[in-house]
Amino acid sequence: MPQQANKDPVHWLTSQLFQKALVSHTADRSLEVEDVHLAVHENGAQQYSSTIYRASVSYRSRGKADTIKLIVKLTTSKVNSVADERSFDTELKVYRDYLAKMNAIVGESSTSRLAPRLIYTATDPVPFLILEDLTTAELVHCSKLLGLDDATVVLVKLAQFHAASYSLSSSTTLNAPDAVNNGLFVQKPSDGVKFLLENFTIFTEELSRWDGCTKYAERFKNILPTFLERGATIYGARGFSFNVLNHGDLHYNNMLFKIDTDEHRVRDVVFYDFQLSCWTTPAVDLLYFLYLVCDRETRETQRHQLIQLYHQEFTRTLGIAGYMGKAPTLHDISCDLLRAGFLEVTIAICFTPFLYADHSQAMAVYGNEEDARNYRRGLYNHPEYQAIIMQLLPFFLHKGFLD
Repeated sequence: MPQQANKDPVHWLTSQLFQKALVSHTADRSLEVEDVHLAVHENGAQQYSSTIYRASVSYRSRGKADTIKLIVKLTTSKVNSVADERSFDTELKVYRDYLAKMNAIVGESSTSRLAPRLIYTATDPVPFLILEDLTTAELVHCSKLLGLDDATVVLVKLAQFHAASYSLSSSTTLNAPDAVNNGLFVQKPSDGVKFLLENFTIFTEELSRWDGCTKYAERFKNILPTFLERGATIYGARGFSFNVLNHGDLHYNNMLFKIDTDEHRVRDVVFYDFQLSCWTTPAVDLLYFLYLVCDRETRETQRHQLIQLYHQEFTRTLGIAGYMGKAPTLHDISCDLLRAGFLEVTIAICFTPFLYADHSQAMAVYGNEEDARNYRRGLYNHPEYQAIIMQLLPFFLHKGFLD
């Protein structure tokens, strides 16, 4: 592997490479690339697990001149040393083996595709993916949690995504759980999971200092020795009512939104970044949705109605797909949410505080240095976060999530 490739991808992201990719994608052997404009993607939050380049490629195909906008994703990251080949392989398998089939299933009931199309992939000189850049299709990023109407659009698309995968998994030729099983927690703890455990520990220390929280702090201290085991059990896809392909990192930063500019409402959503995808209970994505897509008011007042809506759309999509088996029930989903309660605790403690982080300093929180720990302590003592967690602690206790 050329050492230069790791240091400066611009040297090998050439017109010849993009021509090879587009010839493969279009099946037009006469296609010729005329110009390529390449720029590194500026959003640091989206560069966490991959280095991302944006390319504008001008080409001539079948006698016509055209331009296509593309995203190039490299496994290596400018800001994260824990990205690995497992994450790349997971995302590749999702794009290559599932998304095209899933999109075909929901095509009649969906206003747009589930995710960007995979244009090309290779491992030489380094593993990379070339995807279509959907920001050219009036799809934009969102930088805040969503209210009920906008969150509902995401939920409907999520139900379609899950149902399409569930329909595919009924095929005897698809050994789904073995094909894609990365996820947040795996049996061999990653640096990312250790980071979560560190957050959990820091929160427990801070909680012990809050008035009236001694009984909760003791519960969390008792959980710490089994933290990794509890998480791995949820992602092990055993003991749940049913399994689907989960996005695995379902927050608003991993979506593109089509906005109605007149009414300022979300009309459609497309998912991307499938590096943590896994086959397990849909409770994983649903819990991410409740905390990292919905705003606080929506989660606290509409939770049960949203889960019921999810089940309705899930069942409807199975019908469109021609699924002949017995569909999971709303009771199945509700039970799985309870069984995955430890994940809800983890999201509320390890992820939710970062909604209040200064994104210009966001990468400073990764590491073992004392200043990074202190930064996280400050997030746990943020007044808005404290208001959220103080309301959740009795809920977690009474549901048995802290046992």
